[in-house]
Amino acid sequence: MDKERKLIIAGNWKMNKTVAESLDLANGLVRELKEVKEVDIAICPPFTALSEVSKAIIDSNIRLGAQNMSQNGYGAHTGEIAAGMLKEFSTKYVILGHSERREYQRESDELIAAKAKAA
Repeated sequence: MDKERKLIIAGNWKMNKTVAESLDLANGLVRELKEVKEVDIAICPPFTALSEVSKAIIDSNIRLGAQNMSQNGYGAHTGEIAAGMLKEFSTKYVILGHSERREYQRESDELIAAKAKAA
């Protein structure tokens, strides 16, 4: 592995936490992981918690990730979230090509490539 790059450890919370639970977990991770420097840490809470979690981790070594992202920009795309919207929360990472999205939403390699390009 390139000596300039760190490993990334990411936690995907899926659809398991309320906003309050996400905030509690984020605050606990900030406390417990504050000394970790060897790896980059990312957490991917549900979309409903992005705003609050982004505030909780702002001065920490933990970065925010999103669980998905649209290949489209702003516009009439009900139920989607654009890269620009994620940037408002200082989101640094996004999970694309997850096996659950491929299986349940039938996301193709082409769609995932379009999302990656939009990111």
